[in-house]
Amino acid sequence: MEVKPLLTASNLSAYYDSDNDWLYLDWHGELTLDRLRNNCLQVVLCFLTKRYKRILNDNTNLTRVSSDVVPWLATEILPYLRLVGVEYMAWVLSPSLDVQNEAEAAIEELTMPVVALFDDMASAYDWLSGVKFKSPVMLQPSSSVAQVMSVIKNRISFLGGN
Repeated sequence: MEVKPLLTASNLSAYYDSDNDWLYLDWHGELTLDRLRNNCLQVVLCFLTKRYKRILNDNTNLTRVSSDVVPWLATEILPYLRLVGVEYMAWVLSPSLDVQNEAEAAIEELTMPVVALFDDMASAYDWLSGVKFKSPVMLQPSSSVAQVMSVIKNRISFLGGN
Protein backbone atom coordinates (compact mmCIF):
# COMPACT_ATOMS: atom_id res chain seq x y z
CA MET A 1 0.00 0.00 0.00
CA GLU A 2 1.55 3.29 -1.11
CA VAL A 3 0.18 6.08 1.05
CA LYS A 4 0.64 9.83 1.08
CA PRO A 5 0.21 11.54 4.48
CA LEU A 6 -2.54 14.17 4.39
CA LEU A 7 -2.85 15.15 8.04
CA THR A 8 -1.88 14.31 11.58
CA ALA A 9 -4.13 15.47 14.40
CA SER A 10 -4.63 14.68 18.08
CA ASN A 11 -6.58 11.47 17.45
CA LEU A 12 -6.24 10.98 13.72
CA SER A 13 -3.80 10.36 10.94
CA ALA A 14 -5.18 10.55 7.38
CA TYR A 15 -3.55 9.22 4.25
CA TYR A 16 -4.31 8.98 0.57
CA ASP A 17 -3.79 5.40 -0.64
CA SER A 18 -2.94 5.96 -4.30
CA ASP A 19 -2.80 2.23 -5.13
CA ASN A 20 -6.45 1.87 -4.17
CA ASP A 21 -7.57 5.49 -4.69
CA TRP A 22 -9.13 5.82 -1.25
CA LEU A 23 -8.83 7.82 1.95
CA TYR A 24 -7.37 5.91 4.89
CA LEU A 25 -8.30 7.27 8.35
CA ASP A 26 -6.39 5.91 11.35
CA TRP A 27 -8.11 6.92 14.62
CA HIS A 28 -6.30 6.42 17.94
CA GLY A 29 -6.51 7.09 21.66
CA GLU A 30 -9.50 8.54 23.48
CA LEU A 31 -11.97 10.47 21.35
CA THR A 32 -14.01 13.34 22.78
CA LEU A 33 -16.58 15.40 20.91
CA ASP A 34 -14.29 18.45 20.72
CA ARG A 35 -11.45 16.37 19.30
CA LEU A 36 -13.80 14.67 16.84
CA ARG A 37 -15.14 18.01 15.58
CA ASN A 38 -11.63 19.35 15.06
CA ASN A 39 -10.47 16.18 13.36
CA CYS A 40 -13.54 16.00 11.10
CA LEU A 41 -13.02 19.59 10.02
CA GLN A 42 -9.48 18.68 8.98
CA VAL A 43 -10.76 15.62 7.09
CA VAL A 44 -13.30 17.81 5.27
CA LEU A 45 -10.39 19.99 4.13
CA CYS A 46 -8.85 16.90 2.46
CA PHE A 47 -11.88 16.82 0.17
CA LEU A 48 -11.04 20.27 -1.20
CA THR A 49 -8.19 18.83 -3.26
CA LYS A 50 -9.62 15.40 -4.16
CA ARG A 51 -12.91 13.56 -4.04
CA TYR A 52 -12.73 10.17 -2.37
CA LYS A 53 -15.39 7.60 -3.23
CA ARG A 54 -14.09 5.10 -0.68
CA ILE A 55 -12.84 5.44 2.89
CA LEU A 56 -11.00 2.85 4.96
CA ASN A 57 -11.87 3.95 8.51
CA ASP A 58 -9.56 2.23 11.02
CA ASN A 59 -10.59 2.25 14.69
CA THR A 60 -8.12 -0.49 15.68
CA ASN A 61 -6.20 1.90 17.96
CA LEU A 62 -9.22 3.77 19.33
CA THR A 63 -9.49 3.04 23.06
CA ARG A 64 -12.45 5.11 24.23
CA VAL A 65 -15.23 7.30 22.82
CA SER A 66 -17.18 9.80 24.91
CA SER A 67 -20.97 9.34 24.95
CA ASP A 68 -21.67 12.56 23.01
CA VAL A 69 -19.67 11.42 19.96
CA VAL A 70 -22.22 8.98 18.54
CA PRO A 71 -25.20 11.34 18.21
CA TRP A 72 -22.98 13.94 16.56
CA LEU A 73 -21.44 11.45 14.14
CA ALA A 74 -24.84 9.99 13.28
CA THR A 75 -26.53 13.33 12.57
CA GLU A 76 -23.82 15.82 11.65
CA ILE A 77 -21.09 14.03 9.70
CA LEU A 78 -21.87 10.56 8.37
CA PRO A 79 -25.06 11.50 6.47
CA TYR A 80 -23.20 14.33 4.69
CA LEU A 81 -20.34 12.20 3.36
CA ARG A 82 -22.42 11.36 0.31
CA LEU A 83 -22.54 15.06 -0.58
CA VAL A 84 -18.78 15.07 -1.13
CA GLY A 85 -18.91 11.88 -3.20
CA VAL A 86 -18.23 9.12 -0.65
CA GLU A 87 -20.02 5.94 -1.71
CA TYR A 88 -18.44 3.25 0.48
CA MET A 89 -16.76 3.08 3.87
CA ALA A 90 -15.10 0.03 5.38
CA TRP A 91 -15.05 0.55 9.15
CA VAL A 92 -12.54 -1.56 11.12
CA LEU A 93 -13.81 -1.85 14.66
CA SER A 94 -11.85 -1.17 17.83
CA PRO A 95 -11.03 -4.16 20.03
CA SER A 96 -12.91 -2.32 22.83
CA LEU A 97 -16.49 -3.61 23.05
CA ASP A 98 -17.71 -0.20 24.25
CA VAL A 99 -16.19 1.52 21.20
CA GLN A 100 -17.62 -1.19 18.93
CA ASN A 101 -21.11 -0.55 20.32
CA GLU A 102 -20.67 3.17 19.72
CA ALA A 103 -19.65 2.56 16.08
CA GLU A 104 -22.66 0.33 15.49
CA ALA A 105 -24.97 2.95 17.00
CA ALA A 106 -23.46 5.71 14.84
CA ILE A 107 -24.35 3.95 11.58
CA GLU A 108 -27.63 2.37 12.68
CA GLU A 109 -29.87 4.76 10.71
CA LEU A 110 -27.41 5.55 7.92
CA THR A 111 -28.45 4.59 4.38
CA MET A 112 -25.77 6.42 2.37
CA PRO A 113 -22.87 6.03 2.03
CA VAL A 114 -22.74 2.26 2.38
CA VAL A 115 -20.82 1.44 5.57
CA ALA A 116 -19.66 -2.10 6.38
CA LEU A 117 -18.19 -3.03 9.78
CA PHE A 118 -15.22 -5.39 10.10
CA ASP A 119 -13.25 -6.99 12.92
CA ASP A 120 -9.97 -6.99 11.00
CA MET A 121 -8.12 -4.86 8.47
CA ALA A 122 -7.66 -7.64 5.90
CA SER A 123 -11.41 -8.25 5.54
CA ALA A 124 -12.14 -4.52 5.33
CA TYR A 125 -9.42 -4.05 2.73
CA ASP A 126 -10.72 -6.94 0.60
CA TRP A 127 -14.30 -5.71 0.74
CA LEU A 128 -13.43 -2.09 -0.06
CA SER A 129 -11.18 -3.20 -2.93
CA GLY A 130 -14.01 -5.19 -4.50
CA VAL A 131 -17.04 -2.94 -4.15
CA LYS A 132 -18.61 -1.84 -7.41
CA PHE A 133 -19.21 1.85 -7.79
CA LYS A 134 -22.61 3.30 -8.40
CA SER A 135 -23.10 6.06 -10.91
CA PRO A 136 -21.41 9.33 -9.93
CA VAL A 137 -23.06 11.42 -7.24
CA MET A 138 -24.41 14.56 -8.85
CA LEU A 139 -24.66 17.75 -6.89
CA GLN A 140 -27.58 20.09 -7.34
CA PRO A 141 -26.93 22.25 -10.42
CA SER A 142 -26.69 25.33 -8.22
CA SER A 143 -24.21 23.65 -5.84
CA SER A 144 -20.54 23.34 -6.49
CA VAL A 145 -18.12 21.22 -4.49
CA ALA A 146 -16.76 24.40 -2.93
CA GLN A 147 -20.25 25.41 -1.81
CA VAL A 148 -20.96 22.00 -0.29
CA MET A 149 -17.60 22.01 1.50
CA SER A 150 -18.28 25.50 2.82
CA VAL A 151 -21.64 24.43 4.23
CA ILE A 152 -20.09 21.38 5.93
CA LYS A 153 -17.18 23.40 7.39
CA ASN A 154 -19.56 26.09 8.67
CA ARG A 155 -21.81 23.42 10.22
CA ILE A 156 -18.87 21.82 12.02
CA SER A 157 -17.61 25.18 13.28
CA PHE A 158 -21.09 26.26 14.41
CA LEU A 159 -21.75 23.00 16.24
CA GLY A 160 -18.32 23.19 17.86
CA GLY A 161 -19.09 26.58 19.32
CA ASN A 162 -16.15 28.16 17.45
